[in-house]
Amino acid sequence: MDPLTILLITLGLLVAVVAAVVLIRTFQYPTPTPKPEPIVLTEVDGEEVARHIGLAIQMKTINQLDPKQVDPTPFKGLHNLISTLYPEVEEYLEREIIGDYSLLYTWQGSDPHLDPIALTAHMDVVPANEAPDSGWSYPPFSGTIAEGHVWGRGAIDCKGVMIGILEAVNYLLKIGFTPKRTVYLAFGEDEEISGARGAVQIVNTLKQRGVHLSFLLDEGGIISHGSVPGVEAPVGLIGVAEKGHLTLELRATTEPGHASAPGDTTAIGALALAIATLENNPFPQDLEFAEFMMSFLADELPFTQRMSLANRWLFGKTVAKRFASQAVTNASTRTTIAPTVIKGGHTENVLPATAEALVNLRLMPGDTLVDVYKYVNELVGDDLLEVMPAHNESLYGDHSWDPTDVSDVDSPQFHILLDLIKASVPGAVAAPYLMTGATDARHYMQICERVYRFSPYVLTAEETKSVHGINERLSFENAAKMVGFMIEVIECMSSIPTDFYGEDEIEDTRLADDESAETLAIRQLEEPLTTRPMRAPEVEEIAMQTFPEEEE
Repeated sequence: MDPLTILLITLGLLVAVVAAVVLIRTFQYPTPTPKPEPIVLTEVDGEEVARHIGLAIQMKTINQLDPKQVDPTPFKGLHNLISTLYPEVEEYLEREIIGDYSLLYTWQGSDPHLDPIALTAHMDVVPANEAPDSGWSYPPFSGTIAEGHVWGRGAIDCKGVMIGILEAVNYLLKIGFTPKRTVYLAFGEDEEISGARGAVQIVNTLKQRGVHLSFLLDEGGIISHGSVPGVEAPVGLIGVAEKGHLTLELRATTEPGHASAPGDTTAIGALALAIATLENNPFPQDLEFAEFMMSFLADELPFTQRMSLANRWLFGKTVAKRFASQAVTNASTRTTIAPTVIKGGHTENVLPATAEALVNLRLMPGDTLVDVYKYVNELVGDDLLEVMPAHNESLYGDHSWDPTDVSDVDSPQFHILLDLIKASVPGAVAAPYLMTGATDARHYMQICERVYRFSPYVLTAEETKSVHGINERLSFENAAKMVGFMIEVIECMSSIPTDFYGEDEIEDTRLADDESAETLAIRQLEEPLTTRPMRAPEVEEIAMQTFPEEEE
């Protein structure tokens, strides 16, 4: 046999082996999750729920970093509204005011030996432009009922969730339902400004009482069409982790002077160069979390897309480019850098001595505040430009935190939640995902390993953009779905009969008509899911470093 023939045979065998490996990995890529039987949620009057949400919207619960600037009247008004709308909740649940205005309700379960569950939402909202020419179809704090929706700031984020939880609990109390596990309802007062006076205080209270939660659900992902490229089915995304948060101040300092005779370097020029340098040197991509998420949706993907995701060793560059091509998907694969505020100069003919900018960074799991600070400082910090944490804080302060750990996705609770999404919305699929924004949920991870972030709304792209934007609104249909879904969550999660899961777990995840709560289903997992271990924050000298205007 001549050498050319041998070479061709060898190449052919090599191609065949590569093709076989690619195909095997492609067909093994989907994370196996069963398709549950469809369910019909409890019938609820969505318009009535929307009217209750509208009343809550009218309470202008805007919090401030300085507690002395907070108007207490709307928060107290919201407390009174809850008492008026939900008398059964007030009668059968113990209510506590935590911090200044946060609420903690305790619904005592029948078995005190089982860990409790918690449902959370926040009472505060971000400001909204109330001017007549603001673009709002209806005033943002009017709670107007029109066109099949309730309109106003907080309809989606997050008074709709809070009212949905209360409606569900009120309904269950009326029909005589008693949870096996104790159920906490936790409504923080300041999620929009970090949760330090709300969720943090609630968690501290529960820790002091020795409470460890079996399950917690907070606001988060939604159900939508077209949110995941390549997937045509409606996708419900459950947040199982959050990116970290850090804002750095860049301060350039030079000699001031007259604009008619500028020196070689100006403060504004140095600052502009630093910002451009950061934008042109992004953090590297990390596709591991994205690949994990997409494995839950792989059966819905075109074959070529599934093949490339399953074989990043061969198609890694193609996958990376696809995720980097859109802002949202890019943010899910790397630590991001975003200049948000810039200040420098006060008149046109004077060179300012200083120019400052705030740069907001959202950290991927695996990165830490220490890592990110070092990267930015080494890239742009020098004799002219200083890099330091914003708000005159140390690196680890009230406004900065590391990424969270990944919640337990091998748990029965997570798979019950997946099943509820797929069963309650025809044709829907569900998957875990990394939240790029922050929620109160991260604080509860001190007392719970199964913290999930999901709001059971089916939203259009336009409705999603209205959150923190213009014309935030929630449809009657979504208001009803919220309540029905929360009823299912409370019934299922509060009735799981054990905190210890092993090979003898019960397979079903829902109660059949002839089943008792004691036989509530716990999924039998075939094999552990591959989750990425998260690095704990590194304790280095820089974490305790002091900055200008700070004391040791």
